[in-house]
Amino acid sequence: MRPVAYDGMNVRWENRRTSTDNVVFGEVLYQPQGTCGPRIERDFELVTLHSGGCRVRLEGTNHELVVGMVYLFLPGRREHFQFSANRETHHSWCSVRTRFMPKNMAKALGAAAFSAQCSDIFHSLLASAFKLHGPLQNESTRELIEQLGLCLFNEFLHSSHEPNPVLGDPAVRKFLHYIEDHFGDEDCLQAAGQAAAVSRNALLYKFNAAMKCTPARYLWNYRVERGTALLRETGNTIAEIAYSCGFKNPFHFSRKVKEQVGCPPREIRRKAFGEPASG
Repeated sequence: MRPVAYDGMNVRWENRRTSTDNVVFGEVLYQPQGTCGPRIERDFELVTLHSGGCRVRLEGTNHELVVGMVYLFLPGRREHFQFSANRETHHSWCSVRTRFMPKNMAKALGAAAFSAQCSDIFHSLLASAFKLHGPLQNESTRELIEQLGLCLFNEFLHSSHEPNPVLGDPAVRKFLHYIEDHFGDEDCLQAAGQAAAVSRNALLYKFNAAMKCTPARYLWNYRVERGTALLRETGNTIAEIAYSCGFKNPFHFSRKVKEQVGCPPREIRRKAFGEPASG
């Protein structure tokens, strides 16, 4: 068995590769019937498919890799990738050398699931790493690339250990993303419902199943959460915070905060800054 075998006739390497001596981010487009391996994995590696399909034989067992998931490959294991027979397969990966992987993380990865949902955070970290591609790397750039690699593996552990039903439902995910960006708007609830791109009844059912509350309750709870954070972290007046977070007036804000947190805005600010806030 050859340690590594790439079918060079059926692979087209993209110009998207960012690497240091310890971490490699890469992207490749396999033509139909492309293969990789058989090989013995030497690193910790995460693989995700953007399009196409792949079957991997891992330690004698076949696994189907699908778009939207990320897969973990551990050092010392035998693997053989066979890509879709009738369409191109586009995938990215991140590998971390065993010598660089922290011992506690290596132990956690050894006990982790084989796959996890490919989260928005995972996609963002991957995209950020590819932006650092280039021949002129200084020490800070190399350090950043390596820390992004470790962050990617941490995000995999987070996603695999704490599966979130929200990630699997596009309508709920779209609603939540809209709320995060527009929670202070007066028409936020209606616009977020439109962004979810499903009927009102479908959204209510999906949202209750995923979040255990109604969309309206979630929005008001989120507004209170952001408002109390601003009380602790900024010098904005209570009135400014109330209006910026979508409350009708400071009294409405104070009532909601007291109901949810158990104390009024002035008390939250006093504890954070050691002095009472001006209204």
